[in-house]
Amino acid sequence: MKRFISVFLASVVILLGAILAACAPSAPTAPQPPAAAPPPVSKAAPVVNAEEAQWAKIVEAAKKEATITAYSYTWAGDIGLTVERAFEKQYGIDLQIITGRGAEFTERLKTEKRMGQIVADITEGSPVHVNNMKMAGLLTSVAGDLPSLREKGIWTLEPADTDPRDKINLAFRIISYTPYINTKMVKPADAPKSWKDLLEPKWKGLMTLTDPNISPSTIQTVLVLIDNKAWDEAYVKALYGQKLRYILGGFVEEFRILATGESSLMVIGSDADADRFAREGAPIQAIDMKEGAVVTTASVAAVGNSPHPNAAKVLVNWLYSQEGQSVAGKAQGNKMLRKDVPDFRPAAAQTQLAKPFVMTNEQLDKSAEMFKNKWFDKLVGR
Repeated sequence: MKRFISVFLASVVILLGAILAACAPSAPTAPQPPAAAPPPVSKAAPVVNAEEAQWAKIVEAAKKEATITAYSYTWAGDIGLTVERAFEKQYGIDLQIITGRGAEFTERLKTEKRMGQIVADITEGSPVHVNNMKMAGLLTSVAGDLPSLREKGIWTLEPADTDPRDKINLAFRIISYTPYINTKMVKPADAPKSWKDLLEPKWKGLMTLTDPNISPSTIQTVLVLIDNKAWDEAYVKALYGQKLRYILGGFVEEFRILATGESSLMVIGSDADADRFAREGAPIQAIDMKEGAVVTTASVAAVGNSPHPNAAKVLVNWLYSQEGQSVAGKAQGNKMLRKDVPDFRPAAAQTQLAKPFVMTNEQLDKSAEMFKNKWFDKLVGR
């Protein structure tokens, strides 16, 4: 009994100790340092280089000018509306396109300059007429300010390649000159692969050429082929001996003759003129020549002392951007300068342009003298 009481009392003491320990206040925890405050959000603008900052100023000034006028040979009708709307949507600048012929615009700009009342800010059209405007002191270079022209590795043809010294007469879209066949009369496998193939007897009397006496483009193409050693004067004489049929109506008339089967092969055809016939399903096909094809361009240039010089820079820059080249190329059905833009020509007018012989402004000037002096007739004794 005494032992039981002792054990019971010991158990009670232990239990009371546990209860008192549980009820005792816990020791205070050591104070923790306050959480670090998040870094302040920077309100500074992103760092830009000097060229980007300068371009931003040009765009801002262009938006204040609010409008721009372009003289154009090819942006007529729906094509012009498409270009206008796309540019205006991008920048909010009102673009007015006035269409006409290059020679007329040259005289118009001369008059505007003389009267001190220039209307146009840029001009677009044939490189021949744009070059004439340049020689008359009507144009100015904006190439150095344009971000699009500083892009590398995306050009089939650099915009300034046709005017490398002055960078005024800028190439805009590609126009290629190469032979065309009537596919109902000539199987593609039997088509010429080299310019030398045109001298084979089987082509005698079956080929046409737009007469060099009525077409500066013919003389220009021949000169470029000679300068690039694809032709020489002996070749021109030998080709003349193939009894060519000379067409007086120009390339369009020559394509009509080819499409209707009145001839088998055009010695020189332009994809710009082939376009309509190809889209109508005419049996024609451009031929790649292994030595190379002649390439010329439509041109774009800024007018000197124009009323909206900043808007002119913004428009020209946009025309060489991927968007601008895509918009204009699709609207016109052209091959553009940028590699990241599709070839919008119909398949029958497409060539690979693996070896493009680019027609320069100097060659345009030289060919004009050759045309005036009837170089071709003197050479072949016609």
